[in-house]
Amino acid sequence: MEYYVLTQSGREAIPVLQKTERNDEANILEHLGKADGATVEQVADEMHLDKKTAYDKLRSLSANRWVWQKMTKLTPF
Repeated sequence: MEYYVLTQSGREAIPVLQKTERNDEANILEHLGKADGATVEQVADEMHLDKKTAYDKLRSLSANRWVWQKMTKLTPF
């Protein structure tokens, strides 16, 4: 199972994203900071996005090194 965790540079990017009106990305980063990590499904539910859009946004945030993708051996049930 994979989940995403906020990095320090992601924490610092939140105000910049809010100033440039990239609120979706800023809200996702804030949620990850509060939740100490989340799966794609959890982000999609919380942000009211479809799973593919949430996945694409998380991959983009990961490419910017604002979030870190972490893998576990746990499987959802």
